[in-house]
Amino acid sequence: MSSPLTVKRNNYIRNPKQSNIQTPLWLCEFIASLFPDIQRVFDPCCGDGRLLQPFTLRNCTMQSMDVETGQDFLTFHGKIDADLCVCNPPFNLGVGRQLGSEVFLRHILEVCGNIPIVLFVPMGFRLNQRKQSKRWRWLRDCPARITSIMSLPLDCFEDVEFHSEVLFFNAPYLQPHYFVNIP
Repeated sequence: MSSPLTVKRNNYIRNPKQSNIQTPLWLCEFIASLFPDIQRVFDPCCGDGRLLQPFTLRNCTMQSMDVETGQDFLTFHGKIDADLCVCNPPFNLGVGRQLGSEVFLRHILEVCGNIPIVLFVPMGFRLNQRKQSKRWRWLRDCPARITSIMSLPLDCFEDVEFHSEVLFFNAPYLQPHYFVNIP
């Protein structure tokens, strides 16, 4: 008789995932190349500033916030005037069933309005939803429309393997789907 199949689950309490994961520079450069005419860029959780770095080379006006520097975007209640928002938020904010990407997207829309948005998300953000899912319904009816998707390889981020993708909102001039050439 064979032994029963053992399912190995990740215990997020005993083995928490790091929340500050740098975006690969090659990916930052590719994303910036998709927006050659953008003048004002905002990153609400900039970390080390990698997503903004390629825009710096083009002399764009940039604004950024990060909780590590004492600027918590999620508690900010003003308005930000930008042509594009780029955001690789922490996926594990610990806010119940809402993913960090959803919390950030909702607040980006409040603070920046319905501008083009580049948002890194876990695969469960858009997929694996139930008919009664609040997130699925909100995304379906959201004023920001998903206009492009970028598929990322599982090992895209250094020292982390996680199913993720990049969603582009309100950028109908982009291709509907991207695979990037990885160096």
